[in-house]
Amino acid sequence: MKDQIIAITGHRVYPDRAALYSGLDNLRAQEYYFGGARGIDSDALEYISRTQPRSIRTVVVPNRVIDQPLGAQAIIEKHATRVIELRNTGPDRYMIRNKFMVDNSEKTVAFYDFRGKGGTFNTIEYAKSKGKDLKVYSLRDFTFNEFQGMSKQEFGSLVNTMKNYKVNLSAVKSMLLRMIIENYHMTVEAFSLSLGYDGVKTLEQLWLR
Repeated sequence: MKDQIIAITGHRVYPDRAALYSGLDNLRAQEYYFGGARGIDSDALEYISRTQPRSIRTVVVPNRVIDQPLGAQAIIEKHATRVIELRNTGPDRYMIRNKFMVDNSEKTVAFYDFRGKGGTFNTIEYAKSKGKDLKVYSLRDFTFNEFQGMSKQEFGSLVNTMKNYKVNLSAVKSMLLRMIIENYHMTVEAFSLSLGYDGVKTLEQLWLR
């Protein structure tokens, strides 16, 4: 079943297009809203244009298209079917643009790296505050050392944030367990103990609670 309008938001710099494309492959809509910047805005617009050529692809820019980076301008000109120029020049122009996209769509899809606050984080929070249908895909390139350096509280906070944003935790879980077994030749129990966890089931409990 298609959504009417989906707003897509994400970072200008991110590690892997495969994660973006995988998330976009799950979407079906009559119309999409894009932010017109470099990075995910441009890459998502180009990909949806190729994979869903009959869709309406609306680019919403804070001020004018001519003010966007040259690379983003070229992608807008080639792949957008409609452009909305909000003509804002103030310091809040990007958030005004993001709010416009959320307010005028049925669903917001975010590609987020879980590395702090910024435009993508604020857009997610705004969509939640408005009760909008929201889906968040994780772009974070987790490493074993990053997990190992986390306290139990930090790890639990990360997992709970992902749960609140409806991120597919099974993919993160599978990746982590595979990394432990294949790359570091550690059992899950040893990994749990290295983080200060009590018992082999602690990781499972964090995911399932």
